[in-house]
Amino acid sequence: MGIIKSIRERIKKGWPTITIDLSLRSHRIKLSLGILAVIVIALGLLVGGVQAFVYSESSEFCGTICHSMDPQWVRYQASPHAKVECAQCHIGPGAVSFIQSKIDGSRQLVGEITGDYSRPIKSPVQNLRPARETCEGCHAPTTFKDNIVKTIRHYDDDETNTLVQTTLILKMGGKQTSSGAIGDGIHWHVSSEVFYIALDEQRQVMAWVGVREPDGSLKEYFLRDLVGMGQVAFVEKARAEGNIRKLDCIDCHNRTAHYIPYPEQAVDKAISDGLISRDLPFIRAKAVELLQVSYSSEADAFVAMDGLAKYYADQTIASVSKTEKEKIITAAIAELKNMYSNTNFPFMNLNWETNPNNERHTPSWGCFRCHDDKHVVIEGQSNGETISGECNLCHTVPIVGRGNDLLVEAPVIVGSLPESHADFRWTVDHRSVKEEEKQECYNCHGQSFCNNSACHNLSHPENMLFTHAEEYRARGGQVCYTCHQDVLCSRCHPGGIVGNP
Repeated sequence: MGIIKSIRERIKKGWPTITIDLSLRSHRIKLSLGILAVIVIALGLLVGGVQAFVYSESSEFCGTICHSMDPQWVRYQASPHAKVECAQCHIGPGAVSFIQSKIDGSRQLVGEITGDYSRPIKSPVQNLRPARETCEGCHAPTTFKDNIVKTIRHYDDDETNTLVQTTLILKMGGKQTSSGAIGDGIHWHVSSEVFYIALDEQRQVMAWVGVREPDGSLKEYFLRDLVGMGQVAFVEKARAEGNIRKLDCIDCHNRTAHYIPYPEQAVDKAISDGLISRDLPFIRAKAVELLQVSYSSEADAFVAMDGLAKYYADQTIASVSKTEKEKIITAAIAELKNMYSNTNFPFMNLNWETNPNNERHTPSWGCFRCHDDKHVVIEGQSNGETISGECNLCHTVPIVGRGNDLLVEAPVIVGSLPESHADFRWTVDHRSVKEEEKQECYNCHGQSFCNNSACHNLSHPENMLFTHAEEYRARGGQVCYTCHQDVLCSRCHPGGIVGNP
């Protein structure tokens, strides 16, 4: 109470008068020191503020400060965009974006402190800026791209982990800026105006697709299940509610900086890189099996992977000494643990299945979300035209080599498919081609194509139509998709597949 009384008395008397007399040397020194102190403090605050701002915009801040972002940080570091700052894609340039990001960041900070955030972080990000304002700062789909020869290395689930190599040409397509001409191929999708309505949060089920025609009209493709059920009113309602999205880069490249490889893909790469030895019998199948299990914790996963040592303990490998055998088993287990840590995040309920990757069509739907022959133009605009599911729209017919097979031909098949190939059953029916008709096949496939043991060593039984389910389960679909890459189970099972009780 005494202090408060003293303050009141001082206020009543008035604050002391400060007099600066520059004619006095002591006053000049004190003033100079005071100004210098203010300048130093101001510079310190300025530099500190700038550094704090720069750090808050850095990838390290985004990935390491927030516990919930650890999975995204791990996958980002392994991505082709590891040298691109997170803010360049998630925020973009401009003051408005900066202010909005800080507002969003404040809400996220509260969630981080209270632990109130989604597990896993939901995908896609709903308020992400359009790719034309971010991705296209570096990537320009408005220029023609050369086609790309792509070779994919897989390994079979057999005892010798046989190499299966697939080669194809990706038709990149795009738009030529100088002429405005739009080429066919993959990048036609962003060089043209394409719109869609998705029925789910992750944009995997497409109900409607609209394509802007050269005359300005909109060609509309409806999911067959929607036709006759008020489809026009459905689109108008979606348009009024702002639920029609214009297709851009991230609708296909949706996991480009945070992609999690699926088990088969991760194991194939590890074997190809020499991190897991093919000398271990069935190691490809065993590794994939271990990675496909949903473990409650990383510790449980590591215990299961350590079991490989016991599995191989009593096995003799002819080409490997006992010392070398122990070494490659240890290396395989270590690599499996490393793969698991980098692709599975139990504390965030996140793994390779959580967020579908739309860049390809396995194991997620990807391209087949639209290219499934199930999106049809309604009567009055076209006679049952659908969004085609033909393989060669985006790539050539794959050429597959297995084991020591050497395929010297390149898959340079161009032009439209023969009429006989339009039916997806052609991979089965072509065995009836007569000898005199084979020359027509060779015009595209080359003389050695029919010697491809990857396809022709399967010896399908006559009743394969009824027994393929057992074959599929036994081989995990790997062999089936060597030939039947564009055939989804839903082509014959539109109501879905019901497992045996």
